[in-house]
Amino acid sequence: MVAGKLKSATPATPARSQKTAEMAARKQAPMPLHPPPLPLPLPSTRTVFSRSFGVYFPRATAQVQPRPPDVAEVLRVVEELREREARLKTEVLELKLANEAAVVLPVLDREIARKDAELDASARRINRLELENGRLSREVEEMRKKLEEERSEQEKKLKEMTSSMAVWEQEEISQSRRFQGLIDASVKSNLIRNLKKSTANTTSSTAANLIVAETSRIRGDNLDRAKPQPPPKLSRPPPKSTFPTAPSSSSPPPPPLSKPASSPPPPPPLPAARSKSTSHRVTRVPEVVELYYSLMRRDSRREPCGASDAPPGSNSRDMIGEIENRSAHLLAIKNDVETKGEFIRMLIEEVNCAAFTSIDDVLPFVKWLDDELSFLVDERAVLKHFDWPEQKADALREAAFGYSDLKKLETEASSFRDDPRQSCRSALKMMQALFEKLEHGIHDLSRLRESALGKYKTHRIPLDWMQESGLVTQMKMASVRLAMKYMKRISAELEAATGGSDEAELVVQGVKFAFRVHQFAGGFDAETMAAFKELREKARTCGVQCLSQQ
Repeated sequence: MVAGKLKSATPATPARSQKTAEMAARKQAPMPLHPPPLPLPLPSTRTVFSRSFGVYFPRATAQVQPRPPDVAEVLRVVEELREREARLKTEVLELKLANEAAVVLPVLDREIARKDAELDASARRINRLELENGRLSREVEEMRKKLEEERSEQEKKLKEMTSSMAVWEQEEISQSRRFQGLIDASVKSNLIRNLKKSTANTTSSTAANLIVAETSRIRGDNLDRAKPQPPPKLSRPPPKSTFPTAPSSSSPPPPPLSKPASSPPPPPPLPAARSKSTSHRVTRVPEVVELYYSLMRRDSRREPCGASDAPPGSNSRDMIGEIENRSAHLLAIKNDVETKGEFIRMLIEEVNCAAFTSIDDVLPFVKWLDDELSFLVDERAVLKHFDWPEQKADALREAAFGYSDLKKLETEASSFRDDPRQSCRSALKMMQALFEKLEHGIHDLSRLRESALGKYKTHRIPLDWMQESGLVTQMKMASVRLAMKYMKRISAELEAATGGSDEAELVVQGVKFAFRVHQFAGGFDAETMAAFKELREKARTCGVQCLSQQ
């Protein structure tokens, strides 16, 4: 294509076409590295010949025309230049790629090494997981076999227990029958002996009929009561973070036990330290029953034999009722001992493991323990058949009730508000009564501290509330606030009074009360001291001389 263009572009004049070809060749040809050698000077003879030759020819015809360029040579040079340019570009690209490869190769080597390490770790993990999977599958098989063996053993034990329960029920029925026969015999003998002493021969037939009827009723009632009852579920103890507890059932607290148609008689009197705080539950008062029985026995001793004004069968009915109550109560106690043994043992473990760091944690624990023990017919009679930690339980109750009483007293004294609508004397009496309660409470606490210090340490019961820096300080501050209110009320009364002997009495009364509180609490705070100064100024203005003499 270049050759065609050159041929077509060749003009008619050879000089112009030669110049154009030379310029194109110069543009396409590379610059030579070395300058071309200078032409050698021709010999002088040639110059002479040209001069002599020019003599004969005109100047226009004497000029030598340059040789026209060879087109094929030009094309060859152009192709060589293009090939050289392509080679140079290729070398440049190769150099760039080599430089980039020199930068990227270390990164790629590191990445390949990291991937190889990950592959090795994955292979090791796969091997380890395969081994673990095999071990777990073997353990599963062993556990399955073990569970099957345990299931078969439990079935055998269940069968043995059912057979033993059937035998035990038969023995229990026979024992209850024998026990009932003994009760019937004792009832009959006691009634016959009593009837011989207190009634005449004319009423013997009536008493005998009454005995038969009563004994038949006793037998029916006792058989109903002798049926075993399921023990109450042990509810979860109150949440406490300061003492460990034994594992207890996760079931909710048990519902109240349904009372039978004929409830068992009241138990013997409980210890005096037991005082339940169940306001919504009707509880038994054993002291009333004990007083009633003692009065009845005393009256029966005072009455002479054969000279009673009571009806013929009244004494026998009393004897029957007393024996019935005692026998039914004993049966109920026996039933609790037999059916609620596990329940009581769990309570024993809770009490033995109880340890506290704050007295506030003792209160809910004692409340929970009393609620659980309230399901028993007779707490003292039932618990004596077990290894019950009586000393620790009594110490916990003593500490809980003592702290609760003192805390209530301190709260009552601190929250006292003087009502201006109330008369002055009644308000002062109320404040004096509260202060006397505080005095007695602290005095009782000091006596309790002397006797219970070692016991509380042994049973891990907190002692900080019994120290002078604990609840005692709060009670003394409450008494100081009472003194401030007391003196302010007297000052207000003196300001409103018109004069008379009552003012002097009020001032003396206020000073005496302030002195008692001052000695009791060990001083006054700023507000109480200001109230005392105000009372002293009012007394001086009213003409009272008792304070000015001090």
